[in-house]
Amino acid sequence: MRDDFSFPVFVGYELMNTKSGIKGVDPNKRIAGQLTLSHGATYLDLADAPEKKMYQHNNGITYNNNDKVISNGDTNNWYATSWDGSRLFILRKFFNVDSKMHFAYNHFSEETTKWLITDFEMVSQFMLTDEVYQAKLYMDHIFSWFRVYNPNQDLSKVNSIEYNDLIFQEKKLKILVRGEGNQKQEIHSIIKTVNLTMCLLFEESQNRQYIYQIAVALRNMFQIIINKRIGISRIILNRINGDELIQSDERENWFIEQSYLPEESKEIISDIGIPYASISSNFNTILKQYLEDEKLQNLVNSFLLVDQFKIPIATAIITLVSGIETYYNQTKYKNGKTIGNAHKKLQRFLALLDNSSEIVQQEIPNLTVDELITRMRDSRDYFIHGDKADRFVSEAELVPYLIVFKKLYQQILAKLIVLDVKKNN
Repeated sequence: MRDDFSFPVFVGYELMNTKSGIKGVDPNKRIAGQLTLSHGATYLDLADAPEKKMYQHNNGITYNNNDKVISNGDTNNWYATSWDGSRLFILRKFFNVDSKMHFAYNHFSEETTKWLITDFEMVSQFMLTDEVYQAKLYMDHIFSWFRVYNPNQDLSKVNSIEYNDLIFQEKKLKILVRGEGNQKQEIHSIIKTVNLTMCLLFEESQNRQYIYQIAVALRNMFQIIINKRIGISRIILNRINGDELIQSDERENWFIEQSYLPEESKEIISDIGIPYASISSNFNTILKQYLEDEKLQNLVNSFLLVDQFKIPIATAIITLVSGIETYYNQTKYKNGKTIGNAHKKLQRFLALLDNSSEIVQQEIPNLTVDELITRMRDSRDYFIHGDKADRFVSEAELVPYLIVFKKLYQQILAKLIVLDVKKNN
């Protein structure tokens, strides 16, 4: 999803069916355009301003361009082909960001439009199912973390690593971790490379929303465990079906706009948080429990919202403290009473780390864990309600407290995910 491209294309607002069963863009109705992916954003420049198909004019009068398509909600999927037909695209989610009318003298001119495309696929045919029965995920740093494949192996003879009996959102699946090799012949040398994929196989076909949600859940889990910035670099839906003589390529190279995708990724084996080798024997159980624990997934989301993006200090503290409060929103004392005190919940969370006091002291000498908790809680209360103004210090002074709080937060999340500590919520 990081590779930039720009193709001149023909766009069709619907597909033409032929007697042979082939579907394609009608040559008599196609519209010229330019499809461009640059720096993570995809745009379509179109030599047309498409109208809504079933729009009813009011006595022949149109107000505020109500007859025009504004987004994918006003129409169906669009289809595009490169000029030579070698590349096909299905455009699923898009909205208009610009339109221009060029007024001309002594010749004709037309309105042009620009569209932001947030969900599309590159395919080899248009006769495809809307459901997904298999998905292959490519993520940053996963190859370096597993460290089980290398370019000199005959990968066709190397078994996949299989994780079974997994459930996500009450739907069963299994995950196969595989190595994929590539060989490039140059004049005086052969360059061999290997990549790692996670192949998700489902008992029942799923929709794309489910695929994206589980991909993000897995990406978030790995980001906490590996402690590196991880993006989903590629998603391939479905596979090639049929025998060697009659094959049907149902693969879809899925491009979807992500909330988080680092601009680049450098695979460095060092500085890995928790190595795979140390948890490999228990990793099936780790995966299973994490994918079934929605509250832990939400807590990880809260942390990564702060860790992945540059957001104001006030927003960061509110997000982190509120995430912990939500994680413990149904936790009870031994007498059966629900814990409602924010300070108690923060204490419960930080107690999961044996050396939390040492980490705090390393960052801010003479500060206790309880004082850190009080500072985070009071700052959150001030930012939201304006309470405890006398205890509030400037946002600049809160920076070191936030840094150490995030450090503790990340380490506790990692221990919860790999089952190194017992959950206390």
